[in-house]
Amino acid sequence: MFGLKISSAKAVSALALIAATAFSVPALADNITVDGKSRSMLVYAPSGIEKNRPLIIQMHGMNQDAPYQKNAAKWESIADTARFVVVFPNGENKAWDISGNKDLNFIKAIINEMYNKYGIDKNRVYVSGFSMGGMMSYHVANKMGDQIAAIAPVSGGGGVNSPKRAMPIMHTHGTTDDVVNYNSTVNTLKGWVNAQKCSSNSQKIKPYPSTKPGSAASLEIWSGCTDGVEVRLLTIDGKGHWYSMDEAVSVNTSVEIWNFVKNYSLDGSSITPPPPAIVVPTNRDSIFNGGFDSTSVAWDLQVHGDAQATGEAKGGKYQLDISAIGTENYQVQLIQHDLHLEKGQWYEISFDASAGAARTLEVNVEQHNDPWASYLKEKQNFELGTTSKTFTFKFQMTAATDTNSRLSFNAGAATGTLTLDNVKIAKTEAPADTGTTALRGVQFGYGQPVSYAVFDLRGHRLGTIEMHDATEAETLLRAGYTKGVYLLRGLKGEKSLLVPVSR
Repeated sequence: MFGLKISSAKAVSALALIAATAFSVPALADNITVDGKSRSMLVYAPSGIEKNRPLIIQMHGMNQDAPYQKNAAKWESIADTARFVVVFPNGENKAWDISGNKDLNFIKAIINEMYNKYGIDKNRVYVSGFSMGGMMSYHVANKMGDQIAAIAPVSGGGGVNSPKRAMPIMHTHGTTDDVVNYNSTVNTLKGWVNAQKCSSNSQKIKPYPSTKPGSAASLEIWSGCTDGVEVRLLTIDGKGHWYSMDEAVSVNTSVEIWNFVKNYSLDGSSITPPPPAIVVPTNRDSIFNGGFDSTSVAWDLQVHGDAQATGEAKGGKYQLDISAIGTENYQVQLIQHDLHLEKGQWYEISFDASAGAARTLEVNVEQHNDPWASYLKEKQNFELGTTSKTFTFKFQMTAATDTNSRLSFNAGAATGTLTLDNVKIAKTEAPADTGTTALRGVQFGYGQPVSYAVFDLRGHRLGTIEMHDATEAETLLRAGYTKGVYLLRGLKGEKSLLVPVSR
């Protein structure tokens, strides 16, 4: 058996707990079809990942799965800093085909899928795995050497079988491994050393790193190999069949793997330093990247239920394509959270929007977490056309101050395209008291109708209505205008009225 050995009910419970908490760091569950079968994986891509960044594929041990390996290896913070994509594939029946083509085709499909989705650098694809996943890494090295820049097996070996090119190898193993024997695997690794014509005089660093006198790890390096590659053996004294992450007494295996594989590419080029990461401030009172200048960073597209939609920043705007609707508007949401809203403060939200065909767009300001309570008296609805227009509304934050509220564009009610730009939120003054609370009973006298000009809250004149009594205002506006708040100004100097219209 290759992988974790479970010897008690307590251990089984611990394993279940680990698996249940493996999704605490955001990762995308994805499926692709390979040789007519649906294959699954977890994908971690840093927010706003740039194109032409590396890819690491890391495989689990036998009787384990992708969530377990993801939780054990903890690649996310490394990927965030160095800017690369990590994929944790699931083997069929929790195992790998370490002699045939079934999982080689899966690996090839993953590379193509990540290229299509994230534009990964195909010259910088690295394969790693634990236990049987390590054995699969060697199988990949033998059969896919022209597509893999380096491998980094952990606690699992594999022999040399006509590889297509010299392969950089970083192998990690514990000396007390009782599942995959340490000495046997070291002898197998030396077969690669000989096949790749490495120098017989290796460099040994013990303890490793040398700056940590008490480290249980040591490193042996064979250099001078064909095509300038290196073969490395990272040994952890006293370590069993586990993926080592204990920096206090040895090393962080994932960090060591990255520091090795990043030196290699299929075309021999050196790695381009990642561009500075875009830091999105939290607890902010303004919209970040509301102009979608180059990326959609700080914005999160969420799709729920049966709805289907994709979105991207393109041409300085955010373009949303909804291919299947849900049962609720919120089942397609473009959101930005981490907004600071102060109790009692008035705010104005504005944005530019258009659609491929006339449609309604719902906008909400709400809690970012369950129960997602709205901070608006009622959600705002705007009628979009094919020409971009600016829309605005004001609201007062009447709930307790929230440092992680969110603005949500809810578009799950209709299919088609939707474009957003210039999204802003700003503090504003409370609207002037124009008589909105005293409509009922306001009489104009003499039985004659009074003419009022109708304005929206941006000051645009929309038309004219005639009333005998202020109580008629909402009915008349509802008949000719959409839901919203309107300012009525008497044409002969009568008192202005601010009238909300609901549906």
